[in-house]
Amino acid sequence: MADQTYRNIIIVGASTAGHTLANDLVPILPEGYRILLIDALEYSYFPQASLRAAIVPGWEEKIVLPLKTSTCFPQGTNHRVIAPTRVTQLKKNSVVLEKPFEGSTEVPFFKAVIATGATQPSPMRPSLNWTSQQEYMKALRKSQEEIKKCESLVIIGGGTVGVEFAGEVRASYPDKPITIIHNRSTLLTPLTEPRPSGGLDEKIPESWTSPPINLKLANTVASMAKSQKVNLILNDKAIIPQRKPNDDGIEIRTIDGYEWDGSFGLQPALCNICTENREIVKGDYVFLSIGNKPNSGLIVNSDGNAVEKSTGLIRVDQRLKIKASILSDANYYAIGDVSNAPGMKIAYLALIQAKSAATNIVNEINHTPLAAYNPGMFGGLFVAFGPDMGAGYVTIPYLGTWALGSGIVRTAKGKKLLLDKWGPFRKGEERVNILI
Repeated sequence: MADQTYRNIIIVGASTAGHTLANDLVPILPEGYRILLIDALEYSYFPQASLRAAIVPGWEEKIVLPLKTSTCFPQGTNHRVIAPTRVTQLKKNSVVLEKPFEGSTEVPFFKAVIATGATQPSPMRPSLNWTSQQEYMKALRKSQEEIKKCESLVIIGGGTVGVEFAGEVRASYPDKPITIIHNRSTLLTPLTEPRPSGGLDEKIPESWTSPPINLKLANTVASMAKSQKVNLILNDKAIIPQRKPNDDGIEIRTIDGYEWDGSFGLQPALCNICTENREIVKGDYVFLSIGNKPNSGLIVNSDGNAVEKSTGLIRVDQRLKIKASILSDANYYAIGDVSNAPGMKIAYLALIQAKSAATNIVNEINHTPLAAYNPGMFGGLFVAFGPDMGAGYVTIPYLGTWALGSGIVRTAKGKKLLLDKWGPFRKGEERVNILI
């Protein structure tokens, strides 16, 4: 077992939520307690700007920073970053690492927080195989070259990621053909949609991967995309071929004689993408913007009952503590995209959850009552369509919901993609340069 001089607060995942939690705990933890921030990668990345980094040369250097103790924690503290390393097992009062820390792979804790975020297709989030900063930047540069080279793009999924990817491509390549295939009557995930047979709107189930939004905003974004020569195929789904090995053992994926092999990214040549409604779209670059999933595998392997089967989200109570059967004694919290805490999966609410968890951890240390998590009434969503266009809304308590146009979205998000907000995350003695 690792050094037990300190009572450890373990944070698994240096995500927006995890990193914010560490920052919130530093000034309020009593003596004798130590933060251990654990991550599988040796660098931090900023997913809000990753789509632009996959398209625009130079942006790949803006979204990655070294992840180490000297860049995350103030000088003179006992807090530590343990990276790159993976947590391989969760126990009631300890975690097991793939690499030794302080002479042991088993590290005890007072409380542990799961902040592992989501898994998404690259480039939104890096593959866990790209453990070094240089590997991730190399992959982003490859993406930039492939998008520059391609003749026609097909985007499968018209949620926020698909729309923002289309906007970034259009801003860099004004004449490159772009098609979005989406299974709704409009873009994004509206709360209501007209019934196919007419009549009243029907409620659409809330989506975890794309925040449910007002129909008016969805239609505004769809009109914006059309005005920028983006072809929309709505109320339809792309048919993704299955892998079939040929006689030589090389995988060839075909369906009904069409050339697309089901792979994503740059294709060898223009190929036909077929939809369920028998539409055929030609493209030589296929971008998948569906399939986002909570990164909850660690919990599933340790206590499957703590995870919702329908969503993969970790079950938490009103204080953000994991509802577990095997991992009992209420020693674990879960925050951010991996948790089923109420509210949309957006960065703003990840920050609120981090602050709530920090308060309750200190309350547990001081043997005072825990506070219920409250996401509040403030909310909003900004959908950028490249650096200069976009739409959104903001909900302000007692004032209602306000629609936002391109001017506000451009200033608040589109130009810098919130990179200027990322800087304050770094509280370490070693200053890092954030290129804006």
